[in-house]
Amino acid sequence: MGDLDTGDATRPDGRTSSAETLRLRAATRALRLHLRELPCVVHYEDEGDLFFAESAFPFARFCYESAESLIGASFGGTVMGALARSVFVDGLRWQWIGEAPDERRAALLGSMLEERNTILASLERHEATCPILPRWFAPLLEVTDLTGGSPQWWQAPSMPAENELIDTFLARPAEDALPSGDAVQDLLSSARQLLGLAGLRGAVMVLAHAGHGNLLGLESSLAEGGVPGHDLRPDHEALFMHTAAVGVTVTLLGVCAAAPESWPEEVDQKTFLEEALRLTREVADAATSLHGLGAASAPTGKQKIRFTTTRSEFLRGSVVVGVEDLLPDINDAGPVVAAAELYEQHVRSWHTSPYFGNPKLASVLAYLGGHSFFETVMSMIDNAPVAAVFAARMLLEEAARLRWLTSEAGSDDEFAQRSKRYFDEFRSRKKATISLLTGNGVRQQVAKKLFEFPDNVVEGPTDIAKGREPLPSIESMLRALGDPYPEPGWMCVAYSLLSQVTHSTPIGVLHLTRNRNDGVQFGQLTPEMLSLTLDVACLGSAHLLGTGSILLTGGSAEAAAYDLELHRRAYAVHNAARLVHGLD
Repeated sequence: MGDLDTGDATRPDGRTSSAETLRLRAATRALRLHLRELPCVVHYEDEGDLFFAESAFPFARFCYESAESLIGASFGGTVMGALARSVFVDGLRWQWIGEAPDERRAALLGSMLEERNTILASLERHEATCPILPRWFAPLLEVTDLTGGSPQWWQAPSMPAENELIDTFLARPAEDALPSGDAVQDLLSSARQLLGLAGLRGAVMVLAHAGHGNLLGLESSLAEGGVPGHDLRPDHEALFMHTAAVGVTVTLLGVCAAAPESWPEEVDQKTFLEEALRLTREVADAATSLHGLGAASAPTGKQKIRFTTTRSEFLRGSVVVGVEDLLPDINDAGPVVAAAELYEQHVRSWHTSPYFGNPKLASVLAYLGGHSFFETVMSMIDNAPVAAVFAARMLLEEAARLRWLTSEAGSDDEFAQRSKRYFDEFRSRKKATISLLTGNGVRQQVAKKLFEFPDNVVEGPTDIAKGREPLPSIESMLRALGDPYPEPGWMCVAYSLLSQVTHSTPIGVLHLTRNRNDGVQFGQLTPEMLSLTLDVACLGSAHLLGTGSILLTGGSAEAAAYDLELHRRAYAVHNAARLVHGLD
């Protein structure tokens, strides 16, 4: 079967798709194949911000391709949402840079200093250490200056935060695109047109909550004829691929405006970009017919959006990596991969039916979602490693939540109170999203339909306690998850490092870039990020699968033995991985 074949016969999930879904899948594949044709250009030993600009589109393209490859894969459906959100925010970021590239492109350098500062602060706050920190801060040598010591870095403005970019997008009125005669400005006008496509605003509102590893995000996998935790309902597939398609194309347009010298000479820019725009609109049209959010309205009137360009805290001197401190790329993740494969063998050695008796939906999703996320990591680590990092972070985050939910409750009453607090968190988020949609022109029936369960799933209570107490911060739950380790705070630092990839920061992009004899290669994980990904994927899935098995079997001896061996093998992975990623 050729690359253009996107029919059900090419999808491992065995489900039958509607004509509308097949149309969407054909459109998303066509855009993927078109974008794949654009060669990458890298200028060696030039400014760091130019290299980051040249890396931005390949990274966004990897995320889009990874999301598209998960369609109908029978695992990782929710991971698609996380990838889509990241690509879309990347598009907003590059639209912002492209509007004033001379002053804003340098913000990439300032962003890297601030991310280094955040990691240093996390190490201090959680009393953790990392002896190979220069490898995390500057993993790519002999391509561009990554020390951070030049005045250009320290004088660079700050990059707008993700929430600021999304809030600005939702608050920005629709704009008419008028030809200016200036090629760069016409590109930016095209980007604004894409961001104004019907249905996109509503899709972004939903994506703030869907596409995550938590309970509400996993509910995206509750599809007719699908496997909970693994597959994806068609309207949410449309939401995810709609935003991903717009995000990757707007990223390309923004990079063209911010780094025009990076366009390959052998490709006619106007023809290529016009085709990308056409294909993106086809994805948007097909997606909107499925998710039904074309009515989400943009605000009217002029609104001036202000961005914070001054740093909110001081930068530690250690954000600068001295030339003498740079470490060579000689780490080997081979032993970590071997240990993870042994862990995977045990994962597959035993399972329980999540449908026996009258199981709780949260237990089913935790158990099956854990399997799905872990399979995403192991299946994608070679061919689409960026998806593996996203899935590993989701495993870590959800394992921390499940541990908080199921531990330290001294009585049945305390456990019931904690459960109420847990479920109220996601009921509240769902209610807020529906309210946001209806407040922006979407009919209530359409908004509620996005969160309806299929007929074979019974919805539990929907009431929310007045004055409810929010869940603890993810940082505090991760700290508790790390209690058995010599440095319990290492998981908080690990979460911060994985977030560099999921938030497509310059540090994250660098850890998906290798410098080989034949030049820079995009899309390959560094040994440090690969080891950390496998480490937290095994530790996180051990908690989800082990605890999920015990809950679903009522504490059977088989489940307890399975749980114990999962943790033993996961710790063996950690013992190998800590020698590579430097955290313990």
